[in-house]
Amino acid sequence: MFCCLILPNGLNGQFNLQDYGGNVSMSFKAGSDFIMLNVEFKNVLPLNFIFDTGSEHTILFKKEYADLLGVTYDKRIPLMGSDLSKEIYGYIARGIQLNLDNKYQTVSDVLVLEEDYLRLEEFTGINIDGILGANIFRHFVVHVSNRRNKVRFIDIASFNPPNRYEAIDISVFKNKPYIMAQALLGPDHIPLKLLIDTGAGLPVLLYTNTHPSLHLPEETLKGNLGRGLGGQLEGYIGRLDGFSFHEYNFSGIISSFQEISIEHTEVRELNRNGIFGNGILRRFDYYIDYAAEKLYVKTNRRFKRKFKFDKSGLIVIATGRQLRDFVIQGVRDDTPAKEADIRQGDFLVKIEGISTNLKTLSSINAILSSKIGRKVTMVIARGDERLKKKIKLREII
Repeated sequence: MFCCLILPNGLNGQFNLQDYGGNVSMSFKAGSDFIMLNVEFKNVLPLNFIFDTGSEHTILFKKEYADLLGVTYDKRIPLMGSDLSKEIYGYIARGIQLNLDNKYQTVSDVLVLEEDYLRLEEFTGINIDGILGANIFRHFVVHVSNRRNKVRFIDIASFNPPNRYEAIDISVFKNKPYIMAQALLGPDHIPLKLLIDTGAGLPVLLYTNTHPSLHLPEETLKGNLGRGLGGQLEGYIGRLDGFSFHEYNFSGIISSFQEISIEHTEVRELNRNGIFGNGILRRFDYYIDYAAEKLYVKTNRRFKRKFKFDKSGLIVIATGRQLRDFVIQGVRDDTPAKEADIRQGDFLVKIEGISTNLKTLSSINAILSSKIGRKVTMVIARGDERLKKKIKLREII
């Protein structure tokens, strides 16, 4: 899952690392392949922000929070939706005080969306209030330890390249880092330029019309890839025959495929081919040195884990105040769920004999993507009916 935003230039942030000895360390929560940081908005309201190297700007999704705290806005600006046609709006708030991890003070301009167009909670089961973008950390070396769930900002002057990490050349454009990689699709070895995007909760997204050899694998699923300002982003999901960067090779990697509009200015200017997401990044501990255009990586315990995908055919979203109401948003064709006559709009009431009030969306998805052959029992609500269902998990991609 990922979010897509097309935003203006000119938002600033200030973070004086010298006030903290040139080095700050923050704990994060990992969920749905996102890095979630605790941020106190205006040093008062505790919120969850995605740490996002793929966004130039810091963004608040929920305008009602800013209004509650009496935030004044510099101006209202039009934003382009992900489909490049739907015009929507945001507000620029200048000089907002942010407290990171209850320890570190910073001041940042913030883009406040007029409405929460993304509604990421539905697809992640986690309260997500905004994005911490590169305007906060672009002047530092960023260290992400997925082993310890820590993010560090390090002053460039005091940074020494770490031992036991592999150094990889990257490029930086508009404060965003890009890496070279290679995909194997059938007989074709395809060179790729990808955005390093910690805000993308997927392994890889490829734009199929940015290279003549980028085509869909033989077996794909059509469906929702994520959310953008203009609504759901449609595309395909399939497995690459191979994927590599530097000396690291992956097989069976899940990739999303989307045809991007040639009017997408950034893609056209950069000739980039897609996104290198947190589904791969979380298998490493790494440093991003923006100034030197270097990425330093070291594998962690997740490196050799298989890339899992749903084996039921169900697309489940979380709703309700506590995100404990689970609705079947969709059912893929030719899957166990379709064969069991589970339908869009059904509510999931029990799974494996346990009330879903005691579950999270991630724990439900973990069951639905577990081992082949597992028989999963569930109770669904359809109108006034309560129906028992049993499905046998199998690979659907």
